[in-house]
Amino acid sequence: MIEVINSGLCTSVQDYPGRVGYWDVGVPPSGPMDSVAFRIANRLVGNPEGEAGLELTGMGPTLKFHTAAVIVLTGAKLNGQLDGMEIPWWKPLRVGKGSVLKLGAVKGNGFRAYLAVRGGIDVPEYLGSKSTFAFGGFGGYEGRILKAGDMLRINEATVRIDTFSIKQNIYFGVETEYTKEWEIGVLPGPHGVPDFFTEDHAEMFYSTNWKVNYNSNRLGYRLEGPTPEFARKDGGEGGKHPSNMYDYTYSVGTINFSGNTPVILTVDGPSLGGFISFASIATAELWKVGQAKPNDTIRFKKITLNEALKIQEWQNKMIQGIHPVNI
Repeated sequence: MIEVINSGLCTSVQDYPGRVGYWDVGVPPSGPMDSVAFRIANRLVGNPEGEAGLELTGMGPTLKFHTAAVIVLTGAKLNGQLDGMEIPWWKPLRVGKGSVLKLGAVKGNGFRAYLAVRGGIDVPEYLGSKSTFAFGGFGGYEGRILKAGDMLRINEATVRIDTFSIKQNIYFGVETEYTKEWEIGVLPGPHGVPDFFTEDHAEMFYSTNWKVNYNSNRLGYRLEGPTPEFARKDGGEGGKHPSNMYDYTYSVGTINFSGNTPVILTVDGPSLGGFISFASIATAELWKVGQAKPNDTIRFKKITLNEALKIQEWQNKMIQGIHPVNI
């Protein structure tokens, strides 16, 4: 059992790939905002890919282990100590019964950290996933972020661990990519030039360093920057503002223009709405959004579908090539 002494800023149970298959009835996938760091964490402790772990946002929790465990921390580095000793990142370690893990604020770049425990966090599945959708009140631990006094059960490990055969620079390379100035690959559409936006808007969109607004979360990331240039005066029957249109299906990673404000729709976001979207973030690039914190900047880079698929293929091979430490 793991006891939550202090919950931190926003700590929740998540799994990968989340609650897929219910988008058509308005249920988002949820899951980790940075799926790369989360998947690496599970691999490093020897868990199957679908096991649940913890997502720690901005500032981590204080946890007491009532049983011995093997854990790993990945993602943004937090100030942290285990029984008063500094702990490593991206490296599994054994935690003794009675040990206290105290995690503080983000140290450097990035915004979210992930804690995996060998065996995984034991919570019930809801609609095929253990991920928390706090805005809907279901999944994870009682359908909410964690709070002091919660007790988390740990599953028994099901995978036998024999070897450790990963070169350190493979997964440490992920850490070195964390920054305050993010470049994120996107695919144009579904609404573009010249029907919805002007050519000048397209040039501005890709040349702007968009600032992450403080009012950003797992529903969506609001961005600050120049006023968009629309190619029409209004939305016709869809509404008075040129960003308005009839409701249609969104995708996770869509860059939606809500009025004059671009919003990246993230893993807990809406499945449909009536605002036009200029581009969509490639699936393999979405992890960067999860690590961007308020006041960071995002610059969008137009890529092709083939380029997006190649990034995803490399990413999957890199993660599958990680073998756990036998400790």
